Amino acid sequence: MIKSLVVQDYALIENEQIQFENGFNVITGETGAGKSILISAINFVLGDRADKSKVRIGCDYARVEVQFETQNNEVLDSLSELGFEQENLIIINRKLYADGKSEIRLNGNIVTLSMLKKVTKHLVDIYGQHEHQALLDSTRHIEFLDKYLGENIKSQKDKLRKFLEEKTAIQDKINCLGGDEASREREKDILEYQVKELEEANLVENEEQDLIIKKSKMQNFQRVYDAIKIAREGLTEMVSGSACDNIYNAKKLISGLSNIDSEFDNIADRLESLEIEARDISDTLEQKIDEFYFDEYEFSNIDARLDLIKSFKRKYGNSVAEMLDYLEKNKNRLLELEYSNETLNKLTVELQEVKNNIERVCFDITDIRKKGAINFENQILKELKQLGMPNAQFIVNFENAEPSINGADKVEFQFSANVGQPLKPLTKVISGGEMSRFMLAFKIAIGNIETVDTMIFDEIDNGISGIVSLSVGEKMAVLAKNSQIIAITHLATIASYANAHYQIYKEIKGSETISNIIKLNENSQLQEISRLAGGSLNSQIGLEHAQELKEKAFAFISGLK
Repeated sequence: MIKSLVVQDYALIENEQIQFENGFNVITGETGAGKSILISAINFVLGDRADKSKVRIGCDYARVEVQFETQNNEVLDSLSELGFEQENLIIINRKLYADGKSEIRLNGNIVTLSMLKKVTKHLVDIYGQHEHQALLDSTRHIEFLDKYLGENIKSQKDKLRKFLEEKTAIQDKINCLGGDEASREREKDILEYQVKELEEANLVENEEQDLIIKKSKMQNFQRVYDAIKIAREGLTEMVSGSACDNIYNAKKLISGLSNIDSEFDNIADRLESLEIEARDISDTLEQKIDEFYFDEYEFSNIDARLDLIKSFKRKYGNSVAEMLDYLEKNKNRLLELEYSNETLNKLTVELQEVKNNIERVCFDITDIRKKGAINFENQILKELKQLGMPNAQFIVNFENAEPSINGADKVEFQFSANVGQPLKPLTKVISGGEMSRFMLAFKIAIGNIETVDTMIFDEIDNGISGIVSLSVGEKMAVLAKNSQIIAITHLATIASYANAHYQIYKEIKGSETISNIIKLNENSQLQEISRLAGGSLNSQIGLEHAQELKEKAFAFISGLK
């Protein structure tokens, strides 16, 4: 339910905070006082289109914040799906800037419009002449009927869902076999050629890298050989004056000076280490030169092998590892195709079995719906009669459809308000006032099955008066037993049934016109009900009539408990 609503700098509303109550909340006010602005603000914070003209003149932005308290499992599940904690208190804050940009926060986190709507669609329904909502979406009629039918049809739909999943899985397996027999044979020929080509190539993982290294060594053989040869000769192989011989002689000479200065011993040791390192480098170079050679035949084979791998890359993968993986998959696929006819026959039998199961469950679902629809129709007509539509006709129309998660039915509500008018789809024949009463009848008929926490009725009383308005007030009170109801009305009879009454009024503040909203106390409620009934301000007769209406409403509500 809505705990509070804050509206700041939105159209004519400067800064208002409203604390709503459980049960039936009613909002009244003079024509043009700002009731439609309040509904617009609520729509905006719930995810309606942002209209920058709603930002109050001279302000940077408009802000609407709503706090909900909910135990609704669908709402909590929606929060989980969006990655939020399941919290019973939900705070939605939406800003609309003068340049048209908007910002939405849900429990302090920035969210997108689509994310917001996933949550709010389970929180509030708003009904009015221009807000027909879900009942005017014929694709949802089957959903509403099934909610009315409850657990019986749910269990059948769960069975159907499993069979449809089985059908999809079997169909996928059939599709993987590759069409008709001729198509599979063509695929086998291609795969056999590819497998043969890859197997005959005898590819080895990391082979390409090894070949590239070998080729590079062979290409650079002469340069490497000459460099190593000259380096070794300089170190150890010159007839006279090689680096190692010169270091040895220097060490010998310096060693003879140790009796003059002990530092010469240290220098001699360093020269000895240098000689050992130089000879070791010479030995390493000698070993290294054995790794470099040039064989024209082998070089040609390496080049051809690399060309083969390069050509295979264009067909089978970007690396030898990918090619080997491709080979393994093709071999497995060949095995599948080898036994494809046998597998196909088996899958075809399984597919027919599951189709038979789907057909049987769809038949059962249709039977449950058609029997349940009769009671549903009768309940709707009963409520409509009490709401001043004694000649209304209503049926649930069935047509066949392709089996889906909802069965094999296309369901559409058809309606006629007056004698002599044929039944037509609800969306094509119902007026705003009729829609409001139909929605009320629907809500009563569906009882506690609906899961929306709060219902807002925008001028539910449009086009009705007299005894019918009393019936509408009673119906609102019935609905308010299980849901929070917020209704904008101009009828005293309906307002008298509210347990919380708010009034919207205009005032001139400086050079501006501002809409304000206040919660009325007991005396103020009587005065406002008297005004709605056409009484003069503080008229004794009007106040007595208002008191009578309130007492009658109180007696009815007390009888509901």
